[in-house]
Amino acid sequence: MKKFKEFYKSNRVFVILMAISIFCVALMLGVLVYSFFNQSSGSVYGDRLNGLETVKITDDQIKEIKDFIEEHENVDRASLRIKGKILYINFYINEPKISASKNIAIGTLDKIEEDQKNVYDISFAIDMAEDSEDTPFPIMGYKKSDNTIISWTNHAE
Repeated sequence: MKKFKEFYKSNRVFVILMAISIFCVALMLGVLVYSFFNQSSGSVYGDRLNGLETVKITDDQIKEIKDFIEEHENVDRASLRIKGKILYINFYINEPKISASKNIAIGTLDKIEEDQKNVYDISFAIDMAEDSEDTPFPIMGYKKSDNTIISWTNHAE
């Protein structure tokens, strides 16, 4: 203890500055750790999904859309899922009829309410049920929430 007192008396300014620096480094590390853990505890989407509860697409609507797609004779199977603000609609067809497949996708928009179309982006993926090399499938389409049209991938009809 005597050596510490002697060191403090001879290096008072150095000891005080060192104590202040250690305090500042500890404070910066504490803020860094707090901000890291606080950031990772929130939602993946942040605030982007606020207000989505008012226009939520229900399970009944999803079933209705799926039934609408599958009632067409050319459709083998369909699947729908929602992730965030995107509604993914995938269906598989038996015959490579591009315009008929697009018409089915466009018809699904009638099953979605107008205010839901203004919030959700809708992604379409149309593929053949059986793999075939000579068809222009898969076809992808995307409707942004602020657009009224579906943008389709380029393909040869």
